[in-house]
Amino acid sequence: MRNFVHFVPLALLLAGLSPAQTQETDLARLLSAPLRIERSESVTTVNLETRGGKLFIHAVANGEAGEFILDSGSPTILSRDFADALGLETVAQNTGRDANGTEVTMDFAILRTLQLGTTVFHDIPVLIHDFSTLDMGACLVGPGILGSELFPGSVWRFDTRAAELSIATSLNELPELAPVASTRLYDFGYPHAPIIDYSVGDVSDKALFDTGSSAEVALFSQVAQAPSVRQAVRAGSRVTGTGYEGESAGGRGEVTTLTRFTLSDFRLDGGHLAPVRATVRAVPPTLVGAGILASHAVTLDYPGGQFIVQARNGAAPAHPEPGYSLALVGNDFRVVQLFEESTAAHAGLRLGDQVTELSGRSLVVSADNPKCTVANWLFANFDPAEATELVILRDGVSSRLSIPQH
Repeated sequence: MRNFVHFVPLALLLAGLSPAQTQETDLARLLSAPLRIERSESVTTVNLETRGGKLFIHAVANGEAGEFILDSGSPTILSRDFADALGLETVAQNTGRDANGTEVTMDFAILRTLQLGTTVFHDIPVLIHDFSTLDMGACLVGPGILGSELFPGSVWRFDTRAAELSIATSLNELPELAPVASTRLYDFGYPHAPIIDYSVGDVSDKALFDTGSSAEVALFSQVAQAPSVRQAVRAGSRVTGTGYEGESAGGRGEVTTLTRFTLSDFRLDGGHLAPVRATVRAVPPTLVGAGILASHAVTLDYPGGQFIVQARNGAAPAHPEPGYSLALVGNDFRVVQLFEESTAAHAGLRLGDQVTELSGRSLVVSADNPKCTVANWLFANFDPAEATELVILRDGVSSRLSIPQH
């Protein structure tokens, strides 16, 4: 089988920063030491909310409560404002690469406690970033992102159908669910990113379980180009478009070709997940994203070294794919993705169009309509797969478009 083992260290660079890059030997020691975990019961369950393809949970950091994004493909990153409010002190500075491959420098600090339900983590190394430099991130991140350095020492079950995140001491403490597929779960050290084995056709590779991605699977482009992978694409399932892959810590990447298709073959060591809907990403590694949680629960058994995909009762609700997406760019809301042959494209929408009104709701930023109020409304309520009425501004000319359901 073809093997892309060189993706693994790149996956870790994308997930975070390695101890070898740190400026302080004390920090390197802290990064390699296991977190102290205090539990008042063997299983704690907290509410897990899905909005805009992201996962959100409530936690208490150094006594301050907040709603955080839960991103298994990232280390924990606190916003600069929240870190300053907690009085965190910088102990080192590191440079790594974000999900778009952009180089980003962040400060390191030590968070004294982080409480999730009845489980308390102590002395967590956290990164600090000024999210105000981002367009959408400045409005959506809040106090920060909780990530993968929390995972070792516990079993974590992501169950969005039940809207629950469970944290247990061992797998047998959790309710039994029928496994669909499983594979080895690798832990290569800080940031303890959940790395797994997968295969498509004759390609064997490693992937990152990344709930920061809304896709079911996002194949690294070199993998997607392999002949046996191309043969695994279901006939008639491929759609293409143009736009940005997304905004990460270093901002938005470059405009690129976007591709979606259905894979009739996607295997873990212990079973098949196919068919899965997949996209292609320009930088490694391949991702198994939060989209898989629409139809399955995922369990990260760090003590047992297992990644387990489990069936949920009933089929996932059918949902059409959107033909376009909107995001905040500067102070304007613009079309940042557009797929060919979509209802939006046929209605006349173009990449880069400014959208000034959506279904009767003004998207023009003003003192009475702050950009973060609009951005959070858009993120929580807008579904581009549904029929809608848009007012766009292009070359100084305003026009109204009616977009049918995709």
